[in-house]
Amino acid sequence: MIIKHHKNDLSPLIGKITWSGSRLQVARKLQFDYKQDARDPNLPNYPINNGETVYGYTEDGKLVFQGNVYKVEKDTQASTVSILAYDHLWVMTRSKTTKKYKNANPADIAKGLCGELGVKPGNIINPGVNVSFIASAKTGYQIIMAAYTEASKQTGKKYHPIMNGDTLDIVERGTMIADFEADDRINLTNSRYSESIEQIINQVLVTDEQGNSVSIEKDADSIKKYSMFQEVYKNSKNEDNAANIKKLLEKSKPDRSGSLEALGDYRAVAPYSIKVRDNLFTGKFWVKSDAHTWQDGVHTMRLEMEFEELMNEEKADKEKEEKPKKSSKSSKSNK
Repeated sequence: MIIKHHKNDLSPLIGKITWSGSRLQVARKLQFDYKQDARDPNLPNYPINNGETVYGYTEDGKLVFQGNVYKVEKDTQASTVSILAYDHLWVMTRSKTTKKYKNANPADIAKGLCGELGVKPGNIINPGVNVSFIASAKTGYQIIMAAYTEASKQTGKKYHPIMNGDTLDIVERGTMIADFEADDRINLTNSRYSESIEQIINQVLVTDEQGNSVSIEKDADSIKKYSMFQEVYKNSKNEDNAANIKKLLEKSKPDRSGSLEALGDYRAVAPYSIKVRDNLFTGKFWVKSDAHTWQDGVHTMRLEMEFEELMNEEKADKEKEEKPKKSSKSSKSNK
């Protein structure tokens, strides 16, 4: 990766670069150390300050990172400056507002928040449905994801925000990276896989609001295979009870995780999916997090994989309906 600040190419002064992101922490991060010592006349002096913009490019000149500096550390003895920068999604995750939406399109919601919070809108996917909810003192990111979470309930698709330079894109999560495969015969250097049933739930005892048993929902195959592990769920008038019970029973399967270490490829980033061919696991998997490293001229990456398509869901608060006031009836006395 080539790092630039203003028009200065810092790459000859940099020892190590780390470029990372994840489904859970959506703002991508860039970290690097570069040589700087005012006492050394042979070293160029390129001061970088908080709030300034740094850029990351591929070797053939394609922009893959644009973000502001949020932390600067200087070490006189080592003659180094350490830089931490985030892309502009960091603004969306830190800036709050209050909004009320009624029959609004999620794409329009995202574009409106971009205008309010100072982020340029880019290719923002239109899910083709409208949503209604209120957001009180929520970050721009939380509001956008609440809108797309409500949309996901109607479309069945998953969505994720990602910066493209200085513009915000909303993409469909899990889109396959074309013409790329992590292959243990070609580019994979290591892989890890784990499976656990420690947190499994495969039966739910459903009660009414008074605690009386109503029904039992279960995954019979899971119980047969792993024994029965029961949770209790109390129905509520203000909740989507069927959806909540379904979510509990999603834990009826083993918790699986895996990670890959491979030669680096700029395209392999969260929230996309990739093909994997390996002796531990083979097929389509979703990139939960990625960390790309450049050191001594070598680009490597570590990918944490997910075995199902997940989305960062944000709960959307609904406006409470006012109950009609009961009219008082005056009783007539018989005379």
